[in-house]
Amino acid sequence: MEVNRTYKDSMIRVLLSDPKAAYELYCDINKIPYNPNAKVEMKPIDVQFLAKYRNDVSFIVEDVLVVFIEHQSTLNKNIPLRLLQYLLTFLAAYYNLGKALYAEKLIRLPKPEFYMLYDGKAAYPETGELRLSDLFMGDDGSLTLELVVKVINVKFGYMPQHLKQNETISGYSIFVDKVYAYTDTGLSLSEAIKLSVGECVKEGILVDFFDKYRSEVDSMFSLIWDEDMAKKVAEEERLEFIEESKAEGMAKGMAKGMAKGMAKGMARGREEGREEGIEIGFGLYASIHRALKEKTPIDEISKQYNLPVNKINELALLV
Repeated sequence: MEVNRTYKDSMIRVLLSDPKAAYELYCDINKIPYNPNAKVEMKPIDVQFLAKYRNDVSFIVEDVLVVFIEHQSTLNKNIPLRLLQYLLTFLAAYYNLGKALYAEKLIRLPKPEFYMLYDGKAAYPETGELRLSDLFMGDDGSLTLELVVKVINVKFGYMPQHLKQNETISGYSIFVDKVYAYTDTGLSLSEAIKLSVGECVKEGILVDFFDKYRSEVDSMFSLIWDEDMAKKVAEEERLEFIEESKAEGMAKGMAKGMAKGMAKGMARGREEGREEGIEIGFGLYASIHRALKEKTPIDEISKQYNLPVNKINELALLV
């Protein structure tokens, strides 16, 4: 089932598609100084089977692979597993592993760091973590596989103080908050966007972005994935899973039934054969069975062993 991405995803992806803006946000999140000479390589991944889980932004700075993933209106605790899938796809796409996986020479890979920019309606602290280990059953503390996603709350009024200096993410947060406020008054999404864009430009917020993408902002907001949509998608996926499980169960049941029926039929045949053997004598039955296997005509067998043709036909069914 295809799931449409949210308007927030589209906008944040465009905002952070600029290497400088993406790197600045990374530095501000980690409270490290911005290095104007740092080499930033944008590394997008767009593959069909990851389309609905596609990350917003990924890039390499120095020896670190930084991945900013899509926003969620509701916090998805399966994000670490999705990012594990993404990481493997990334390595396959950008590194010619091939035979290198089986060579003795050490493969050098960038250190991955994962971030989720959250601005959902549900209450959430300024920062948090999602761990892959939380998904595994029966963890006794000896788990040797881990992936940590740092969750950053970027909702207006809730983001960490040190991020408010970042013009890109704070401007985005203010803009989204304005849109929410206008739609809450009953205005259409299109009207809310138009008014919010106008206000932001007047206030000097994301001016360059709106100048360049003003005609596209509305389309970025054309599909909203709010909590109701998330629930609807989850319910559709649940029903699909149930139907697929039913179909798989029926197929397995039919196969099992057929196998069971064949086994019963063979057992019944053997039993009937034993019964016939007792009735006519095992030695005689063995001789008739051998003659039938050798394709001897029924009439000849009937005459040779002085048995009715219908009895020979019954025994033939068991061969």
